[in-house]
Amino acid sequence: MSTNRLAFLIMPLLLLCSCSKCPDHMPVTRWGKENFYKDFLWKKYTPDTLYREMKFEFNDDARNYMESSLQLGVFKKSGNGNMLPVMENEMSVFVDGNKCVDNIICVAPGTERIRVGFVFNPAAENKVHHWFLKTIDDGGLDRINDMDADTFNSPESSLLDVEVEKKLIMNPLRRGLLIMMTLLLVLLVLWLMVLKLIFFPTFKVGRIILSDPVPYMCQKSLRGSRKLILTKDRPSQGLLNRFFTGKIIYDVNQMWTTDIVIEPRDRNSVRVRIPKEYMADARVMKTHNEYTISNIATGTKTKLKIS
Repeated sequence: MSTNRLAFLIMPLLLLCSCSKCPDHMPVTRWGKENFYKDFLWKKYTPDTLYREMKFEFNDDARNYMESSLQLGVFKKSGNGNMLPVMENEMSVFVDGNKCVDNIICVAPGTERIRVGFVFNPAAENKVHHWFLKTIDDGGLDRINDMDADTFNSPESSLLDVEVEKKLIMNPLRRGLLIMMTLLLVLLVLWLMVLKLIFFPTFKVGRIILSDPVPYMCQKSLRGSRKLILTKDRPSQGLLNRFFTGKIIYDVNQMWTTDIVIEPRDRNSVRVRIPKEYMADARVMKTHNEYTISNIATGTKTKLKIS
C-alpha cells in the first residue's frame, strides 16, 4: 500500500479549510452560536445541536486501499499552547444524529458527506470557543488536502479551525414576564399620573355646605375627590375602584329620594346633575354663592354653598 497515493479532500459545505501547516494562519470557520439560559419555572433549557455539513472526496486508491476509517478529533489550545481534546463534559459531537464515542468523528472510505453537530453541555463556559479538527487516526492516508502525512499528523497542525459560541441569555419566559411587568408598570404610572386626571378629574374647590330642612346640616371637604353623591342608600366603593378612578364622597340621608351627583368643573365651580324629581337654581354652582335644591314630590328645600 505504501506505493499508492492515498489522497483525501475534506470540504465543509460552504466553508473553506486551510492547507497551511501553521494553524495560526488558518481561516476560522464560524460554526454557530448556542443561546444558553437557566431554567425558570416551567421553561427549561433544551440544548440545541449546531450542525454543519461536511463533504469528502477520496481518490480511487484511498477508497480501495485505506486500512481503516479516518478518525478526527476536536481539540482546543491550553494556556501554554498545547492541543487538548475537548471532553464530553464540555461538548458532545454528533454525526448524522448519532452521538460519537469520545467525541471522535469516524469517516469511512468513500463517504461523500456527513452532518457534524456540536452540543454544548451546561458546564461549558459562556464564550466563543476556538476548536480544531485534527487527525487521530489517518487510516493510512498519505495526503489530506495538500498536506502530507507528516504535516497533518504534527501536533501543531489541524484540518479545520472553527469558532463555536455559547452565549448566556435570559430565560425567554423570565424575559417575557419582565417585559410584561415593565409595560404594566409604565401603563400604571401613565394612568395614575396623566390619564386618570383626564378621565376622572377631581374637585378644585375646597368644600360644600348643605343645610335645611332643619335639623339637617352637612359639610364635606371636596378637594381631591372626583364626585359627591347625595343618596339614601349606604354605598360601598371598592378599594381598586378608588385607587384607579379616585375617591367618591357620599352623603347618606333618607331625604334624598333620588341620587344627586355633584362633579368637578373648574377651580371656581361644580356641576350638579339633577334628576327629574328635583329642581335647582342652577346646574353649574359657583363658589361663595348660595343655591337651593327642591324636591318636587316632598317640597323639601336644601341650601348649598361652595367655598
